[in-house]
Amino acid sequence: MIKNVISVIDGQLGSCGKGKVIGEIATDESINLGAAVSNCMPNSGHTYVDSFGKKTVFKNIPVSVINQKTELFIGPGSAIDFETFKDEYKNASKYIGNRKIYVHEMVPIILKRHKEYEQKQIKFGSTFKGCGRVTQEKIIRDDKLEFFKSYKNAISCSNTEWLERLYNHLDNPNEYVLLEGSQGCDLDLNHSGNYPYVTSRNISTTQMLADSGISSERLLQTIMVIRPFPIRISNVTQSVDIIYTGNCGVGEELTWTQVNLSSMYNTYPHHNDIEYYDNYIDINYIKKLIDSCPEIYLKQLFGNDYKINTIKVDSITLLNALELERLVHKAKKIKKYRSNIINLAGINIDDNINDMIIDQSEETTVTKMERRIFDIDINKLKNNCRINSPSSLYLNFFEHLSIYYKEKTGNFEDYYFNRYLREYFNWIESNTNTEISALGTGCKNNERILKKSLVKK
Repeated sequence: MIKNVISVIDGQLGSCGKGKVIGEIATDESINLGAAVSNCMPNSGHTYVDSFGKKTVFKNIPVSVINQKTELFIGPGSAIDFETFKDEYKNASKYIGNRKIYVHEMVPIILKRHKEYEQKQIKFGSTFKGCGRVTQEKIIRDDKLEFFKSYKNAISCSNTEWLERLYNHLDNPNEYVLLEGSQGCDLDLNHSGNYPYVTSRNISTTQMLADSGISSERLLQTIMVIRPFPIRISNVTQSVDIIYTGNCGVGEELTWTQVNLSSMYNTYPHHNDIEYYDNYIDINYIKKLIDSCPEIYLKQLFGNDYKINTIKVDSITLLNALELERLVHKAKKIKKYRSNIINLAGINIDDNINDMIIDQSEETTVTKMERRIFDIDINKLKNNCRINSPSSLYLNFFEHLSIYYKEKTGNFEDYYFNRYLREYFNWIESNTNTEISALGTGCKNNERILKKSLVKK
C-alpha cells in the first residue's frame, strides 16, 4: 500500500494559519505534490501570503493551486456559495490559469434561504454562511437542494470519475497528495467539548480522509498547526449585537494588550500582570479616548455598558484603559504606538523595539471582527493529538511569545532561545508527546524557523 497522503489540520479553534503551512509545502520544489483536496465551505478562510506580501484568501479552492503542477479537487464534504466562489475564482485566476478544478457531484449550493434560516435559528456563535443548514438538507435528502454544475474551469465530476482522477495520484509512489483541513479540532461537533459553540461538522484527519474517499491506510503523516494563544470570534456582531461565542476550555481569556506587552520582553501573560506597570491614568485622557473610540470597539470592551454616558470613567481599570488606548489607535490604523498610560522606559527590551507597543491583534477572515484571544488549554490540545496522532506540531504566531522573532527565518540551531521559551517548547512537546517541527514567525511564505523537515520522505 502506497502511503503518500499528507494531512494539514488545525489543532485548536481555527485561524492557526493552515493556509501558510499548506503554501510552504506547495511551494517546496523538493516535494512532488501531485494533487490537493479541499472539503471546505465558505465559512473557511485560508490565507496565503507570497514572499512579496500579496495576500490571497481561499475558501473552497485548494490553497495548493499556487503550485502549477498540482491537480485540484473539491470534495463532497464541501458546499459552495456561488457568488463567493466566483469572487474567489477571480482572485485566484492567476494561479488557476487553464487548469481544471474537479468538483465532486455531491457538492451542494448554498442559497439565500440557507443563510436566512441560520440567522433566525442559530442562537450561538456562527458566521451564518448557510453551511450547517445546507448540510442538514443534504442529510435529509431535501428535494429543493441544488448541486454544483460548473463555473469556468471548475467542473462537476461523477463520483467514479472524481475518484479515478484522484487515485491516479494516490497510486503513484513518486507523488504526494495533500488534504487541506478546514476549521479546527476545538470546533469539532462531537469531540471538542465546546458544544454548542462549534461548527457543523467533525474535524479530524480521519474525517478528512473519509470526505475524500481515501483509506486511512494511505496516510503518511498529519501536520497539526497550532498557536501559543488560541482565538475565538468576537462576541460582538457587525450589527453591534452581543452573542456569546464560547470559550477555550479552562484557558483564561486574555486581551491583546497583555499579549502585546508580554511578547516585548519575553514573559508569559498572566492574570493581573498589567497591574505591575508604573502607570498614570488621566481621567481627561480616558474621556478623550472614549469620545474618539468607535461604537463597535466600545461595546467589545464594555459590553452593554458601552454607551459613552454610562461608562464610569473614574472606576475604569488599568487594563481596560490600555485596551481603550489600543483600540483608538487601531481605529486610526496605527499598529505601533507609545502609551500615555504606562511607563515602559525602564523595561529591558530589545533596542529595535524600544518602548513602542506593537499591536498584534487580528480580525477574522470572514467577518472582519477582532478576534478574542485565550491562554492555551493544554489538555484540549493533548486530546486533539490523541485523536489525530500528528507527526509534528507547527507552532504558528510564534512572535506572540516573543516579538523579537517576528519575520525571522532559518533553522532552529541558528537561534538562541531563552529559558522561558525552551521550557515552553518542552511543556508543549512533553504533554502532547509530539515534536515541534517549525515556528511560524510571520504571515509571508517561508517566514518560519525550521526545527525538522515538515514532510516525510
